This record gives sequence, structure tokens and C-alpha cells, in this order.
Amino acid sequence: MGRYILKTDKGRPIARHIINGNSTLWGPMIEVFNPATGQIIGEVPVSLSWIDLEVLDKSARRAQECWYREVTEQEKELVFRAIIAKIEHHRGALARTMVLEAGKLWRWADAEVQETIDTLWHYHGELSRCYTHDGFTRCQMPDKNAFSILKPYGVVLGITPWNFPLAIPFWKMCGSLAGGNAIVLKTAEQTPFTAEIAVGLVLTSIYEVIDGDRRESLRGLVQLVHGKGETSGKLLLENLNYDKVAFTGSVETGKIVASTAGSRLKPCHLELGGHAAMVVLDDFDIDLAVAEAISANLGDSGQRCVSARVVFVQESKYREFVSKYLERARARVIGNPMDFSTEMGPLISKEQLQRVNGQVGKTIDQLNKGPVIGGFPTSPERLAAELGCGYYYEPTVFVDVPYGITAMDEEIFGPVMVINPLPGRNREEAFRNGVDLVNRSKYGLSNALLTNDRQLASRASWLFNTGLLYIGRGTTGAELNKYFGGVKNSGWGREGKGLDDWTQITQVYDDHHGKARMAQEGANEKVKKTISEARSPLEIEI
Repeated sequence: MGRYILKTDKGRPIARHIINGNSTLWGPMIEVFNPATGQIIGEVPVSLSWIDLEVLDKSARRAQECWYREVTEQEKELVFRAIIAKIEHHRGALARTMVLEAGKLWRWADAEVQETIDTLWHYHGELSRCYTHDGFTRCQMPDKNAFSILKPYGVVLGITPWNFPLAIPFWKMCGSLAGGNAIVLKTAEQTPFTAEIAVGLVLTSIYEVIDGDRRESLRGLVQLVHGKGETSGKLLLENLNYDKVAFTGSVETGKIVASTAGSRLKPCHLELGGHAAMVVLDDFDIDLAVAEAISANLGDSGQRCVSARVVFVQESKYREFVSKYLERARARVIGNPMDFSTEMGPLISKEQLQRVNGQVGKTIDQLNKGPVIGGFPTSPERLAAELGCGYYYEPTVFVDVPYGITAMDEEIFGPVMVINPLPGRNREEAFRNGVDLVNRSKYGLSNALLTNDRQLASRASWLFNTGLLYIGRGTTGAELNKYFGGVKNSGWGREGKGLDDWTQITQVYDDHHGKARMAQEGANEKVKKTISEARSPLEIEI
């Protein structure tokens, strides 16, 4: 396969597209920064050439046909096992790359590698389904059976974000390959190297298992495109001959993706933003509730679509919760992600830092008051000297914020939390108010109810309008082999469950009756009788 990360004249790594198995480069470059230091760590191409697009298009179609029709399920299982072995072998290098370009803490980066391995094993198991949706079933008429089969879409266009630069590309790659598809990945320009290493490992594994002419045909099975959304992303959405789009990213970009794919009548799966809320009732242990909220809000510096943004705490426990949350948030160790003692790292970029700071400033203006803590970038003096000018933001807490204010209405993708009192004369009334307040949000990805009341917990499953609901913990912790996705502005469709996300159904009828007929066609005499007794619609008494 060769090397995918090469050196420029300045000694920096340079990311390259992987098209039809080859590393290619075209056009102007932009710089990739280490979020912890603000220093340049590499370069990535801004866009893709039309020539490369044509090669990518044709090779993806050819590879998909070969993968689906000529590669056996046993060979596919061997490919998945080879990828797993390579990910395991390069675990440290992958984690370190994520720490450098995404600013992740070591433990979160290593956990993402493990999630990737788990994802591969999960879809390795899905291969055994062999595209069969269900068994034979009897039909309405005799001498006729039915069964349905799963078929690939063809070529999937996967667009992935920077906050999970390994796990989310593998969600899309594994599902696509297990379903018999080829995939073209458009990765985020902030984190190009993690995805490039990953795609290189996948292609190397394919080449090790498949030989001969089929190996050459499979060069375009997984391809990678770098660049910005307004350049590479737009070019692919409008011109690539894809059969489905799987997008993970912001609501604003999701609307563009859905509109463009819809204009081409291409199915589209969107996993968008969230404004996760926790409802804490008075029977739940406050120390545990605070610990869950801290983890859900400050993990990955709040840069998760399922990060908790607001906590509604029953009034009788509200002051205690706020006091303990502030104590924990102030004590958070902010610093170098490479240091194992660090509890919170930087935001992804200078632009993201400015975006979060702008939303916080707007909230302050609307409320005519500031947050209880935070509300500003971390001063360089608070950080170790070797970090330089990283993109750090203080844990920020607002209290008693109504809807209509930025921090309650919009997703602030950073370590910002709103803590609101939850009114109610008793637990039942507080529960109902909590449901109403959570459902008022225009988002619906992940929400949580913290209570020991099993009756309320059971009712919550039906009342909260959300894609994910956690009982007894914060808003993070999704697992494999389960549905992941949201409602309302949080997206369309689900990922993670299995082949159903990446295949479409063909319904097959096996009719061996021997005579032409229709399933709903009645006997001739009965039809004649029905016609003779039919009345005019004007004569029917209702």
C-alpha cells in the first residue's frame, strides 16, 4: 500500500486523498493545528480535482460490484479480522494521533480505539446474516411463499466530524462494508491524519486477504477525501454518483446535505447536534447526580453531540446541586492532553473557541448577568509553560436561564452548563414539569432522568421525545449493537444497530401456482354480485 503520511519540504506531515488505492494531492493546502498548543503540525489539501473525482467515482462502483458479488462471506470475515489485528497493533499510534490533532485526553483517545475495535467485531458478527432479512413466510394465496433479502445501496458517501475522528469513520466504514457497499469518506479538515491512517489500514487488510484480479478491482472499495465542506464536501454531494449519504455533523450543514441529496433523490441519514438535558428528582443521590453531570458536560471539553447542556434539578435539592457542581467544576484540572493527570483538554480550534465565547457572550447580554463561574478562555498563565497558546475554555455555569436565551436554545459545543430549578409541589409534579421542559427543546438526541422511582422511570420511556434516554445516569454512554440517533433537529435515522442501516430490502414472491392471478382478486361470481348490488355514492346512508 505504501506510506500515506508523507513529509513536506518544511518537515511537516501532509495529508493526502486516498483514491483508487493511491495517495493523491491537488490544489492549495491549509494548516493543521495542535489544539493544545496552537502550533502547526501538518497540512491538508483544501479540495479535490475533477480528474480525481472521476477516478474515485468509477473505482468505487467497480469495487462495490466486486465486493458484493465476487468476495465470499468467509473472505469478508478474514478482512475484518485483519483490520482488527492492525488496529490493535497500532493502538498507541492511533491514540497519539488523536491526542495531537483533536486535543483528546489519552484515556478518551484510547477508549475511542477500543470502540473502533468493538465496532469491527460487531459488524464482523453481522456478516453471518448473509443479507437475509427473514425466513420464508406463507402468503394470502396457496402455492405462494415470500421472503425478503437485504441488498447494498451501492456507493455510500460518508461525511464525518472532527470530535470522533476514528470511531465515527469506522461506524460508517464497517456498516457499509458489512452491507456490501463501497464507501467514500469525506473527513474533517481539522483531523485528517487519524482517518488517513485508518483507511490505509483497511485497504492494506483487504489486499492481504484478496488476491488476483479481484484485488485490483477492490482498490476503490474505501476511499478518502480531505478538505473543507464548502469545497470537497460540496463537490462530492453535488457530483459523486453515490447511492446514500451518511452524515454526522452540525444542524446547519445537515440541512445543506439533506437538501442537496434530496434534490438528487438520494436517501440520507443525518446524525446532527443535541442539547442534552438531565432531569434530577429529589430521591436521587445528589453526589452521584453531580458526578454524572460533570462527566456528561466536561468530558471531551463538552465537544460531544450527547454532552449535557442543561440540568433541571427539583427545587428541594437545587441549591445543594449547584453548590457541589460548582465545586467540582472549579477543581477540574485543565491542561496538556498528553499528561495523564489532565481532566479537561482544549477545544478543537481557534474558530471553535471564538464560537463558544461568542455564544456565551450573547447569553450574558440577553440575561444581563454573567455565569456563576467561567465565561472566558483559560488564561495562558494557568497552563503549563510548554503548552503555549492552546484553545482552552473555562468550565462555565449559568443558573436559572429560561428558553429564549442562547444557552438554552442553541447547542454550545463546549464546557458550558445551565442549571435550572425544577418546580413542583411533589415528585410527580416535578417529573411532569421536567418532561415538558425537556420536550420544549428543538433538539432530541440524548436526555436523562435521574430518579430511583421505577414507576416514573418506566413512564419516562414513553413521555420523553428523544432518540436516546438514560435512566439513572448522565446523557453519555451509548453502546454498540444499539440504536443511535435523534429526533427533531437532531437528525434522521439511526446508526449502530446492524445491517439494516446500510442495506435496502427486496421483497421476493415465489409463486408456483401455475396460473396467472392477483393476490386481491376475488372469485368472478362474487365480483359480479358486488357490482350488481353497488349503489351510487349519493344513495349511501351514513
